[in-house]
Amino acid sequence: MPFVPEAEALNVPIADIESIAREAGEMPWRVALVGTSGLRLTYHGFPPGFSTIPHRHPHAEEFFKVLRGTALFTIGDEPEREVGQDGLVLALRGVRHRIRVAADAGPMIMLAAVAPNEDRPDETIEPA
Repeated sequence: MPFVPEAEALNVPIADIESIAREAGEMPWRVALVGTSGLRLTYHGFPPGFSTIPHRHPHAEEFFKVLRGTALFTIGDEPEREVGQDGLVLALRGVRHRIRVAADAGPMIMLAAVAPNEDRPDETIEPA
């Protein structure tokens, strides 16, 4: 999840994420909600069959909250687990993780928070 400059994020005190999702268009999409020095918060819509590459963030933690649908998360060496609206997921600094939506599932919408939101040469997604 790349760095989000302050100018590219909504950075508003109150946001209607349902209307943001409607305006985002066809999945997959990513909307930067917050981009400050300490935090980036992004809003994602993934279609069935979508997958991120396995990756790690060497200097940041990442937190996920599924809002609609289900996602399959692989964190570190743990087996892949299905996470729905009742689940929270944490990928600690430097821990490889992957998110996917099963091909036979419905679309999935989630929030992802990464802290800190630093623009440093080594704070990039590193394939596993």
